[in-house]
Amino acid sequence: MGPPPVVTGISPKEGPPGTKVTIRGEFLGTSPTDLYGLKICGCDCLLSAEWKSKNKIVARSGPCKGRGDIIVTTKSGGEGTSTVQFRGYHESIGPVKESAVWVEEAAPPSLPWGRRPMSPTAYTPPDPLGLSTEGDDCKFPEEELNELFPDGSGKLSDENFQPGWYLLEHHSNTSFEDLRAGMVFLQRKVEGQKEGQLSFLKANTGAVMDQLDRLVLLKNMYEEDQRKNGKEPLPSLEAAIEESITLADSLFSEILSRKENADKTREALSLLTRHKFLFQLPASIDKNIRKKEYDLVVNDYSRVKNLFGNTDVKLFQKILDEIDRKIEDLKENLHTRMKTMPVNVQEQTKYIRLLNSLNWEGDAAWVAITTRKEYLMSLMNKVKDHFKLKEEQESGEKGKRKAKEPESEGSWSAVRGAWCAAACGALASELHALWPLARRYFAGELAGQPSDPQRHADLKEMIIAAVQLFSSHMRACLLAGGAPPGADVLRARLLANLRSLREAYESLLKLDLPSQPLSIVEKVIFDYRVHGMSVFLQRAQRRVKALADDEAWKIHEFTDYGAITNLPHLLETYLNDALSSIHKCVFASGRRETPLLSEGSEPLAILQKHTQQILLAFERVLEELALQQDDQNFNTTSLSVALDQPLEEPQRALGDGRVRSCQQRLLIAASNAQYTRRVTLPAVAASFQHFEFPKPVLALQTTKEALSNLESRIAETYLELKGDPLVGTIEPSMYMGRHEIDPDAIVDDARPYVYEIINNLIAVHAEVDSICGASCSRYVRDISETVCEEVSRLWHGARPTSRAAVFRARLETTLLRMACASHLTVKADDYLVKTLEALELRETEEEKKRMETIIQNIKKRMELQLSSLNSCNIETV
Repeated sequence: MGPPPVVTGISPKEGPPGTKVTIRGEFLGTSPTDLYGLKICGCDCLLSAEWKSKNKIVARSGPCKGRGDIIVTTKSGGEGTSTVQFRGYHESIGPVKESAVWVEEAAPPSLPWGRRPMSPTAYTPPDPLGLSTEGDDCKFPEEELNELFPDGSGKLSDENFQPGWYLLEHHSNTSFEDLRAGMVFLQRKVEGQKEGQLSFLKANTGAVMDQLDRLVLLKNMYEEDQRKNGKEPLPSLEAAIEESITLADSLFSEILSRKENADKTREALSLLTRHKFLFQLPASIDKNIRKKEYDLVVNDYSRVKNLFGNTDVKLFQKILDEIDRKIEDLKENLHTRMKTMPVNVQEQTKYIRLLNSLNWEGDAAWVAITTRKEYLMSLMNKVKDHFKLKEEQESGEKGKRKAKEPESEGSWSAVRGAWCAAACGALASELHALWPLARRYFAGELAGQPSDPQRHADLKEMIIAAVQLFSSHMRACLLAGGAPPGADVLRARLLANLRSLREAYESLLKLDLPSQPLSIVEKVIFDYRVHGMSVFLQRAQRRVKALADDEAWKIHEFTDYGAITNLPHLLETYLNDALSSIHKCVFASGRRETPLLSEGSEPLAILQKHTQQILLAFERVLEELALQQDDQNFNTTSLSVALDQPLEEPQRALGDGRVRSCQQRLLIAASNAQYTRRVTLPAVAASFQHFEFPKPVLALQTTKEALSNLESRIAETYLELKGDPLVGTIEPSMYMGRHEIDPDAIVDDARPYVYEIINNLIAVHAEVDSICGASCSRYVRDISETVCEEVSRLWHGARPTSRAAVFRARLETTLLRMACASHLTVKADDYLVKTLEALELRETEEEKKRMETIIQNIKKRMELQLSSLNSCNIETV
């Protein structure tokens, strides 16, 4: 275990999401594969991390906000620490900011009758402090200003104007002295506006004096006219005018008639010119519709209705009827465009506003909402049908080619991964359009009937129905049948599908949807995680079951528990692979997701159940390899044949399990079982703790008991195969040719059957010790107990009568007890003691010395054999 990573420097120290960050420090990993985790401000950035050296890593920041540490985790050093921090912020994109997307400008104010001007105002109020803001870049993003002033604004014209917002936004780099000077300027400007009428008169003295002079002049002129014409000059003036009219009419009557006609003509032309807008409006409407300038059409129509809506002129009414027909056609066109999907929500909102401005009969906004819901449902079905058809086509092509692939992706195929990604994208994008449209509708921004409570219930049912359809499709994508995929394919597809689902879930969380549809999506993610865990464990179980087919009985290593093959290590490897895949792919819970292995949960029960099945499957593999043998080479009638079989070298690569004898495979299987019980199972428990999984106590205990029982059955089988033939040779050898003895004969040695028994035990001990090592005592002890029981039975059944025969029997029994002393159980020793007690003989001193001499001579003669037989270590139980 190496030292933990330490981050000592970063460049840059702040930036928006996606910023390329160079991380420097110490012990940042020994290789790219040693880099285990990277978090910047709490966001996982491991996928974008590029390991350069043990002192340098390059990565891109995630969607973080605010300051946070840079935590590097390596396999060799664990989780590290950070002495520096990175600040993430979200940039606000404005009209003059270079961007890859179009940014809508501020919406222009609405006119009283619902129309809007053709272009927004470009007026920008001057700085009230009289200071220049040139070169003063804003260092405070809009999101942070919103957090500091949640109910405020930085615009001077807003009612909720906050001076602090304005200063941070426009004068973050202005010095305090300049701000004080700006404050003095603002106070002087305000004081100047508070001055009264006297100040106004002082500023406009010349104009006031000029007006007074004009009034005096008018007064003098009025008085002069009154002196000349009197106080009543109008009657005389009227009489003069009437006389002039009569004289003029008599002189110019013809001219006046022509003038009247000319005036009428001029009035008609003036009328045509004055109402040119009305007469040209039908053609103008057609032209603007072709150019898709619907706002101009609405403005012109509203204007003509205001001017001529109540006219009684037949000509005007006829033109208005034609205009109404064109407007009705336009309404139908706009309604069709609004319902023709796909269409972005901005265009749809524009059509809704136009229909409302044209007084369309119906709730345009609600029609748009239901249309989007129906489109979302049909889009989900189209996505499903498209990828189903594509998968069937690929399956058909593979069937025609009859290609033999090493691994089939099955239900986790690339087609199904693309299906999941497409369905998640469709759900997120359409709900991002539907939900804001519905919120604007119920806020009253799109007219209609937002106060109807039934509409709220209908909208909730729409969203739930769409999410439930998505849920059913994703379950169909997940649970479809197929051949099990490979581990790498499985992890890649599962991670890709979970990433798509979580991105869709995060997107829906940002919309502030009701909890019910969100819980449906979260349940789909949870089911994916549970299914992924089950698939990994089932794959491990299949791999464990297949161990019996590939076992070559090649000794992998010699341990304190005997010679073992690669089976226990493969079991641990397969389980670790499954646990690692579960930890990497499905264990971690995302935002607002249910923990996978919480106490008492169903996934935890599934994990414990599959773990027990895997371990018990391994026990059955050992049982099958050990006990279900078809080896016919063992001769149950001739011990010499069984014991003379050559023992293969432990490290020799054997391609066929039949090279080893049945007894050797039994012993190797027993060593594997004991090693698994005492070493592998604790390692499995440690692996569960390493991956932060609950320890499978019941599975481990059940497996230990099963392995212990298997060891007992193997020992019984070995005793049957090895002990029975050995015991079967005792009686024939004991009575072979030399059973009778002269009563007066002097016995000076044991009969050959005793040496045969000892040699046979030595052969068994050698075979067991070469494989089981320290654990060999159990098998030799059991066979020794069987031999002692048989010898005791034979002596009790044919008790000698003569003194020489009794002496010989006691000598042979004592010699057997001495030779097997290290392997005698209490029961076996009791057999021999009772045999000696049954062979009653009052030995003389001469006989005692002779027996002691014979035994000592045998010990010297068989020193090597006896040392070999008694060299077994004591087994640790």
